[in-house]
Amino acid sequence: MSIVRRLEEQTVAERQGPFGHPGTMIARSLINGNEDIWDKGRLLSVNTLNKGCGVGWHIHEGDGEMYYILQGEAEYNDNGNTVTLKPGDVTFTSSGEGHGITNHNDEPVVFMALVLFE
Repeated sequence: MSIVRRLEEQTVAERQGPFGHPGTMIARSLINGNEDIWDKGRLLSVNTLNKGCGVGWHIHEGDGEMYYILQGEAEYNDNGNTVTLKPGDVTFTSSGEGHGITNHNDEPVVFMALVLFE
């Protein structure tokens, strides 16, 4: 299988308060479904968080999620340990673990997210 998905073919959605966090996340889906990645995961997206927006802390069950920071500076909750993420930083949260991310700054935070099945 081979995929070329043009920018105009990608789905963009506004997600209100993901996992209970205030604000809106803008999510650009780079895949159209599990079959795009051989049923190995369910999400590959580029997400934008404006000031005050984030993804609330949540636990992964049966899957894991990786973030790759492209732009901006974010506060990241890694199982209760808070760290600052900057462009080029990568995180991974495995099944049974929890995480969340928040933008407290004026510059948008842009990050890729990949969710893979366990």
